[in-house]
Amino acid sequence: MEAVVGNLARFAEVLAVARSPWAGDWDEAAVSRAFQWARYFEQLNRRLEGEAGAQAVLQRQLRLLEQRFCRGPGHPLPQYRSLRFEELGRGEEMLREALLCNPAASAAAFHRAAKSYRAANSSGGGGLGPAIPPSLGRAVRVKAAARLLLQAWSRDTGCRVNPPEHPAVSETKAEMLRQRLEELPEQAACEEVLQQTVSGDGGGGDVGSFLPVAALLTDGAGGEGVRTAALRWLLGDGRVLGAFCRALPCSLLTRVASQQQQQQPPSLSSTSFGREYLHFLTDWAGGMRYDASSGKWTHDEGSPEQDWERLLEHLGALLRGPPPVKEAAERTLNSLKTMDGDFDVWGISIWTDLLLALKT
Repeated sequence: MEAVVGNLARFAEVLAVARSPWAGDWDEAAVSRAFQWARYFEQLNRRLEGEAGAQAVLQRQLRLLEQRFCRGPGHPLPQYRSLRFEELGRGEEMLREALLCNPAASAAAFHRAAKSYRAANSSGGGGLGPAIPPSLGRAVRVKAAARLLLQAWSRDTGCRVNPPEHPAVSETKAEMLRQRLEELPEQAACEEVLQQTVSGDGGGGDVGSFLPVAALLTDGAGGEGVRTAALRWLLGDGRVLGAFCRALPCSLLTRVASQQQQQQPPSLSSTSFGREYLHFLTDWAGGMRYDASSGKWTHDEGSPEQDWERLLEHLGALLRGPPPVKEAAERTLNSLKTMDGDFDVWGISIWTDLLLALKT
């Protein structure tokens, strides 16, 4: 039993990694071992059917693993989900679902999971395995479509780009993300999928990884439930919001701010993307200092992503936006200028200088 308990811990780790960005490192050998673990526990589940004592021991161990992985210091495996003993009987199904719905999964992992899906689906849900959830069929079709779109575009143009950077691929991934979120009843599960989306494909935080999320917030086709889940996640973590605002084009951020004001769910009436976006920009400006020798405003961190010209691009886009967004930005800047002394000359107040620069 001690060996079985040790193996159980390893399989729980395998499932958590399959849902994480680390699945991008799996080669054919690694994914093959992962499916061997899944089959091992399916067989064990069948062998222990009716063995109440052994099942109770393993269920206690699963609870201990949940405490270790989900509540332990540093949360070493944030993608870990609690398991019940009876779920071990569908280990392959859980593994392939994790890989097919994980945008960070390597090509080897995706193809192996798709092969497992086809084999199980051809059995019709009987004999070789359980019926396949419809969500997996959609995940396979949409992800395959995204890959084919990119290959066709690359072949026709002779240009190679990362999949999220091309509009057709981005729109396809947004549709896949929308469908996945609509099937998740809990906010925590939605947040995990959203985090995987922006952390996947080997380099989370770039413009492509955030485009599907922006599409959810600007396209009403996803429904209020999906928009609310995405907005709660985005506004609930300052680091995610900052990465979102730094990565995306200013015009798209203005569009998100404008549409969210029109579509704001009652459950989020106390906050909005537009308000938090403005707060992000004023924090950015507040961290800048005037360099008299160069006559320029520079950021304390010296980050090229937070320079003066980029800040002007963000605020300029808001001031060119629809009236509600434009008026909110103007009120904020004028109020901060007044509180800072209401100067009208350059080099004393960041707010004065922003307004002067934006008028030219």
